[in-house]
Amino acid sequence: MRVIIDTDPGIDDSVALALAVRSPEIDIAAITTTYGNAPVADTTRNAREVLARLGAEARIPVYPGADRPLLRSLEVALDTHGVHGIGYVAPTLPHDELLTVDAPQVILRLAAASQQPLTLVALGPLTNLALALALDRPLLREQVAEIVLMGGEPNGYGNITPVSEFNIWCDPEAAEMVLHSGIPIRMVGLNVTRRMVCPSAAVAALAQDSRPELKWWGDMLRFYEEFHRRREGLAGCILNDPLAIALAFAPELGTAAPMHVDVMRDDGLTRGQTVCDRHGFLDEPPNARVYLDVHSADVLHMINTRVWEGAVSADALLHGMST
Repeated sequence: MRVIIDTDPGIDDSVALALAVRSPEIDIAAITTTYGNAPVADTTRNAREVLARLGAEARIPVYPGADRPLLRSLEVALDTHGVHGIGYVAPTLPHDELLTVDAPQVILRLAAASQQPLTLVALGPLTNLALALALDRPLLREQVAEIVLMGGEPNGYGNITPVSEFNIWCDPEAAEMVLHSGIPIRMVGLNVTRRMVCPSAAVAALAQDSRPELKWWGDMLRFYEEFHRRREGLAGCILNDPLAIALAFAPELGTAAPMHVDVMRDDGLTRGQTVCDRHGFLDEPPNARVYLDVHSADVLHMINTRVWEGAVSADALLHGMST
């Protein structure tokens, strides 16, 4: 499977990128970055930082993308991910001083040149994909097999408003464009990603590991765990984005249902809410397959094995597992 990963690292995005790099089932054509969990200068540097840690920076290019939503003002989630976007980790790479927005053009160029249809995995706000669609929607409809996006929620639960998920809320106009693009879509929403709880014991095991490459993950996740504990009393942190990566190449790890999905674009509490018509009330054809159940234990085990080199014991990981 040849993929482009569009992302905004971000702590859970960083774990997702590492899982993608360490998964032989996929071939990463490029990583494109956007604002979201941090400004795009930081998310671009953070993507490069993860690749450097994994020894993959020479073979996987990173292209910066949108630095703001299509119509809305920029808001980022530094309270969730830290001042640099990667928790207590201090970045070692500099910012790119000549940052240019070329992700939409790169998506189109790679799609046009690909010998097989690409899969787009979107882990942040959907602005880059919307801009690419605005430039050449027919090309993407022909050359993109599907879009797997982490975003939305079918049951009216939110993490930025009571009913809205952050990625969709950031740029609801872009999300509406993507959902109505005519490209097959699989939506991995909060209803399933919130089952991906990395428990406090697992975070502590990584933070206390004597190997610097694993303590690096622990320092990142420790900030994330403290946020979740402070915000909602959770004894662990939620790894949203790695689930979308795993489902991209192993769709059998979950169960999805076809639905017509629309996005609320009003201001206020419902901005960015995904309205998922599972019962056909709107009499509109489905435009996405929405995940309703996932094997979260299998995905957490995969992360531990592939990214953390089995450093977390089964007992420590078990506390966060639910299927």
